[in-house]
Amino acid sequence: MALSIAAFSYATGRNRDYLTLADEHLEIHADLLSPAYVSGLWSTKGTAHFNRAEWRFALEATRKARDLIDRTDASRRILMGGADQLIPTQAYFFRSLVVMGFIDEAVETTERFFQTIDRIEKPFDIVWTLAVKCELCALLRHNEALLENATKVVEISERHGYAARRGNGLSWRGLARSRLGELDAGIDDAREGIVIWRGQGVVFITPERVCWLCDLLVRAGRLDEASQLLDEADALVIDTDEACVLAECIRIRGQIAACGNDLTGAVRHFEKSIAISQRQEARLFELRATAQLASILARQGRAHVGEPRLRAIIDTFDTKHEIVDLVAARKVLRTLHR
Repeated sequence: MALSIAAFSYATGRNRDYLTLADEHLEIHADLLSPAYVSGLWSTKGTAHFNRAEWRFALEATRKARDLIDRTDASRRILMGGADQLIPTQAYFFRSLVVMGFIDEAVETTERFFQTIDRIEKPFDIVWTLAVKCELCALLRHNEALLENATKVVEISERHGYAARRGNGLSWRGLARSRLGELDAGIDDAREGIVIWRGQGVVFITPERVCWLCDLLVRAGRLDEASQLLDEADALVIDTDEACVLAECIRIRGQIAACGNDLTGAVRHFEKSIAISQRQEARLFELRATAQLASILARQGRAHVGEPRLRAIIDTFDTKHEIVDLVAARKVLRTLHR
């Protein structure tokens, strides 16, 4: 019963309610349930924690789910969200690792995942696996591969009528196009993706997709559009416990303020985003906000204040991978020495 209401809880932003129910099932019934079902409970708990920006709990839960799946024959696995349970579990495991800054484990476990699931045949499983590949490509700046995989998501989804997945694919394709020099086309794709996703009438994931589009709109100087979308996202999550991109929404408001030459307001927003990121243990979000804060402090003649803070957060990322956010942050750091 618990697994059947997980999606409803996410959709309505009632993640705490689901966590309470899942905990009761794990405490009382775990010994009576199949390993696949118990894994599903841990996986859906991980997603609920993810939606609440409880990254450490999300990581712990999805790790337990993966460990159980690894010991379960593939023929005994269950469907979650319409896909083989391994796929959404890996997706949220990867995303939790990335947000917390554990980049090498995120990359290595996901690359192994692609090897183990390489023979999938069901179109819906293929689409979801391609979406995970998009996540990895975006992180590692493999923008041509990101475009290719996102385009496949869109095409397969159109062929089989997967509306929500098509929306996700369009959002990824929009990001890829923007990085490859097609900013306006990227914005169009990302906007269409949000329209499709919002047509599902759900809370979860919507603020995240809004943030993606707003980042592009800010780059294009379309500040009013970005501000309006953020207002709509804020209204959507009122009276819910959806918080996975709270720090990001505030960071983008800082960008909007900075583009409008409200440097004091920008600093306030960036500092608030950093404080939330630190409280949530979201090092990736802290890195983004700190890099943008350092740029504004330099514009105020206070590069000496921003430089050590930016260097400190960069140094916490012990990774061999040149992820997109570290590249951007190091670029900012170099400008502070001019």
